[in-house]
Amino acid sequence: MVVQPQPASLQSAGASRAQLSGDLTHKTVVDVLPQGLALLQQAGDEWTVNLQQVGQVSSAGVALLLEWLRAATALNKALYIECLPEHMEPIIRISDLEPVFGPLLRPAA
Repeated sequence: MVVQPQPASLQSAGASRAQLSGDLTHKTVVDVLPQGLALLQQAGDEWTVNLQQVGQVSSAGVALLLEWLRAATALNKALYIECLPEHMEPIIRISDLEPVFGPLLRPAA
């Protein structure tokens, strides 16, 4: 039996915050990428994404966050991540991205 990923969802949680939920796989991140880019453009000097409700994660989830980071940098905005799932950490570590993600991590508000 193949387990289907839960759709990813991104909800605004205020002018500079968003809540990401569901699974982050190659099948689901394409739906939330443009939503995140739009919310990022509307945000002030910084944008915080809370990942507390994220389920399964693949390298596509890391790629999604990297794309939002690229966009934030291009817009001269800061991106912060709250509640990074523990099961995402090995992907970041094996990809040698700890120096990139370390400064982005924030405790939950």
